[in-house]
Amino acid sequence: MNTAVVLNNKDLYRAMVISQRVENDFVTGLQVAKINELKSRMCREVVKFAYLKKDQSVRVAYGTMLPALISNHINGRGSCGDSRKVCTYFDVEVGQFRCFQLQSLIKIW
Repeated sequence: MNTAVVLNNKDLYRAMVISQRVENDFVTGLQVAKINELKSRMCREVVKFAYLKKDQSVRVAYGTMLPALISNHINGRGSCGDSRKVCTYFDVEVGQFRCFQLQSLIKIW
């Protein structure tokens, strides 16, 4: 069975960032695929996922990027890190935007 993987420039940059941080090419490919799946699903629905925070604790979050749910919370004053280095999402439990480093994604339900 052959599988085709399509990467754009942003995916390649993300892969480079993750590869530098984890120093494992196999893990890099898996993480890029998981991040793409998460971002795609968050554009359609609220997604439950887990990631490792900077203090090494595990955070289970319910996040989305659905325009219908986030439009009232966008004020244009905030900024998040480079979207090629972090994954930004709207935390539906807290009602605020959050982000995490790409290589720290653990699981998507």
